[in-house]
Order: sequence, then structure tokens, then C-alpha cells
Amino acid sequence: MAYGFAGYIGVAREVSWGSAVAATDFVEALNENLTRDIDRFDYKNIIGTMATPDDIAGINRYKGTIAFAVNPVNFGYFLMSCFNTVSISSVTSGFTWNHRYTQPTTSNSAFSSDAPSLPLTVDIFRDVTTAVRYAGNLVSALTLSFNPNQEVRATVDLIGRSDAFTAKVTPTFPGSPAKPFTFDTCSISLGGAASALFESLTIKIDNKYDGIPTLDGTTYVNKIRRTSFQSVTIDGTVDFTNMTEYVNFINQTQQALTVNVTKAASYAMTVIIPNMVYTSFPLGMRGKDRITVGFNAKGFYNSSSGTGISIDLTTTKSYY
Repeated sequence: MAYGFAGYIGVAREVSWGSAVAATDFVEALNENLTRDIDRFDYKNIIGTMATPDDIAGINRYKGTIAFAVNPVNFGYFLMSCFNTVSISSVTSGFTWNHRYTQPTTSNSAFSSDAPSLPLTVDIFRDVTTAVRYAGNLVSALTLSFNPNQEVRATVDLIGRSDAFTAKVTPTFPGSPAKPFTFDTCSISLGGAASALFESLTIKIDNKYDGIPTLDGTTYVNKIRRTSFQSVTIDGTVDFTNMTEYVNFINQTQQALTVNVTKAASYAMTVIIPNMVYTSFPLGMRGKDRITVGFNAKGFYNSSSGTGISIDLTTTKSYY
């Protein structure tokens, strides 16, 4: 009998895409569903019977999600795999560093010719005999959720290349800080001014990655490519107290959105979307209850900052 509470998830950066390495850090996750799917293809139709004929196994594909509380010590791996563009500066000499992740502007920002961003090996033990080591994982999408009475939650959509069994190890989870970022240190500004309108907020960065198989003598994808722009979408709920944001929706006003969370000992994360515009702001009264608005928005490229989104992570790691 297997239990999720007895499992673990480990992560490490790869030197080259698909070359698995042992886990160096471990994540206290909420749930995961990383798995292998196998394509199948038909090769005959006219067979003289109504019975379904056999087919042939094709490409192995690895996809899935991991949801976890954002701890400032290990979150940089996933940010680097999402953006692959970072500038690092010292905050406190020998103790804390600031990592600023921004959108890549050209294909020259890619990790390699095989992978647009940093590949990760992900080890998952599911409380049955051995762990599974998934190689060549890229963060295809990253979602950050900010809600009252909740940790700052990340959900990463992964796309990978292969898997193999590996021996179970004893995980070592972050000890300083042991706790993740939480809602009670979250502050939001909109259009350069502090705002207390937001009751929930979700930000999603979507790389739109796809695994590309080639005629290379294997049943694994040979490379990962983008299918479109890296997009930034924002969803949330605001208190309906005046017409200001509805007018901003009508006028399609672009305004900066900044979200900041902190922890003791100078740990911090700041998300900046310099050009946010509402795509929907539906008004309505559901009945006698207090009126709120569930909105949708997009983030666009800003020529002054050179990005459509930036995420600053201040942590004790100098490199991911």
C-alpha cells in the first residue's frame, strides 16, 4: 500500500538536455502527476473483420504538473527553467543574492539547440520500491497563486524527455527558511499605487513548449520547441468599490502590476508586470451578497524594461 505522504520530489539542474543527474534539492509538494504517455498509430484498416486490429506503439511523451508552496531556497530552479534569462547581484555579501528573471528576447537566449530553457532532472518517489528519475524537464508553464489563508503556491507544467528507475534516497528539505512565502506578507500595487482591492490573484507564464520527435532511431522526442510567444495572463477577484478599474477596462488602459512577498532574513520575491490590460471585467449582482468582480488580464512587452514580466527572488543561493 502506497501513500503520498511517504513520497518525495527531488530536483537538479542538468548540464545538457536529457542527461539525468541526481537530485540536489527537494521540494515539499502538494501534489504531482508527472507521467509517461505513449502514442500509438494504426497501420491497417481493410482486414476482413469488424474486430479492432492491433496497432503499434510510437513516441514516448512526458508531461505533468507539480504544485507546491514557494520556498525561496529552491524556487529558483523552476524560475530558471521557465525564463532561462537571469541577472544576479549580491544583496548581503556572502549571504543573500538577488536573481532577476526576465523574458528571453531572442532565440539566442536558449539554453541549447535542443532546449529553450534550463532542463531539470526530477526524481519522484511514490512510496513503492524505487523512485522514478525523469530527465530533460522544462517548465512549459508556471502559475503563481496568491490567496488569503494560503501559502504562495506555484504550479509548474513540465515537459520532459525520458525516465528511468533509481534507488530511493533520504530527502533533505529546506531548513532555513523551513516555511514558504505566505499570504500575510503579500502587498500589491497597481499603476504605481498601493492597492487593497485584490482578494485573490493568479499569474501564469506560458512558454507553449512542444516536444518534437525526429527520425533519430528512438521513441523519444528529440528536441523541445516553442509554438508561440511566451504569454503572461492574470486572473483574480477584486472588491467592487468604485468604477475606476471598470473604466480602465473600457479604456483598455495599460498599467503596471507589482506583487511583493517577503520573509525574515531578507528573503523576498517581487513580480512586476509593467503593462497589464484587462481583457474582461464582468459586472453583475449575484443576489443580495457583496459585489466582487472576477477579472481576466494580459501582460504585454514593455520597451522601457525590455520585458513583459520580471520576477526578483532574493535568497541564500547564488546560482541555480
